[in-house]
Amino acid sequence: PIIDKIIKFNAKHGRGKNPLCLVLAPTRELARQVEKEFRESAPSLDTICLYGGTPIGQQMRELGYGIDVAVGTPGRIIDLMKRGALNLSEVQFVVLDEADQMLQVGFAEDVEIILQKLPEKRQSMMFSATMPSWIRSLTKKYLNNPLTIDLVGDSDQK
Repeated sequence: PIIDKIIKFNAKHGRGKNPLCLVLAPTRELARQVEKEFRESAPSLDTICLYGGTPIGQQMRELGYGIDVAVGTPGRIIDLMKRGALNLSEVQFVVLDEADQMLQVGFAEDVEIILQKLPEKRQSMMFSATMPSWIRSLTKKYLNNPLTIDLVGDSDQK
C-alpha cells in the first residue's frame, strides 16, 4: 500500500524533492535489501539507500535530485539531517524495521531524534521480533491507535 499511495500522490501533486517514505533499518545489509525491494517493486519511484561506510557526498548529491523513498540506518540519516541534505518535513510513511535490533545496536536515541523531526500527521509502522519496554514506549509516544499483532505471546523474553 505504501508504494501505491506514493505513486497516486505523485500523480496528483507532482513529484517533490523530499522523501514521502522513510524506512529505518539497524544494519546496512537490511537497508540495502529493503531499498532493493522498493526499487524492484516500483521502478517509477526514486529510492536511495543511506548508510555509513560510503562517501556521504555522493548520497548528498543524490538527495539533491529528489527522492520518493529513503531507506537507511539511523546514524547516517541523522548525519544527513544535520548537514541539511535530508529534509523529512514531507514524510507521510515511516517504517522501523527490526526495531528491537536498533535498540541492541545502540540506535535508540537516534531513532527518537528522527521520529521527533517527522510531521505529526503520518502513517507509522514498527516491525519487531520482540517487544522490549523501549518499543512499547515508542509505540505509546509516536503512534496513534496502534494495532499490535503478536505472534508469540506477551513476554519480554521473546
